[in-house]
Amino acid sequence: PWMAGVVMPGYIIVGLMGIPYFDANKKGNGYYTWEERKYAQGLFLFGFLILWVVLIILGTIMRGPGWNFFGPFQFWDTHKVEALTSVNLSEWVVTNLPGMGWMRPTTPWFIREWPGFLFCGLFFIGIPAAGWFGLKKLAAEYGPLRYIIASHMVLMMMLLPVKMYMRWILNLKYIVWIPELGINL
Repeated sequence: PWMAGVVMPGYIIVGLMGIPYFDANKKGNGYYTWEERKYAQGLFLFGFLILWVVLIILGTIMRGPGWNFFGPFQFWDTHKVEALTSVNLSEWVVTNLPGMGWMRPTTPWFIREWPGFLFCGLFFIGIPAAGWFGLKKLAAEYGPLRYIIASHMVLMMMLLPVKMYMRWILNLKYIVWIPELGINL
């Protein structure tokens, strides 16, 4: 609840407010046309329309009995709703990958949650590093600090739909689940 209700909406709002500062216009202040600020306007429209408006509509209208996702023309039968069995990423890896039977719930958390740490490392370090070498013009224009902050904010915005799709397709509840420390992502 903390991540979904406070942290993610906070990141979306701060990210939307920070877009004009990350995407500096070479002409100076006051130029906000589509031709001059395609990146800033496209990112803002995605963040506001998709991550804010559409998700509020989906969460309000398409949530049915048992907090399950129902399509717009799907019948809501409250008596036939099955509980959605969600698993954590580490449990999913143990059950779906061969040779992973050595991991048990009693395994220490820093070993048990290696799939989630790997996912987060690739997502938050691998993607910006690949972008740094792949988008050299943008990286040179932004500079190291502004590029790292902007890529982190964009990736936090993208993590929400990624986690939603993982929940819908694979029934994943948490990417990293450490109840010993009270951390779940």
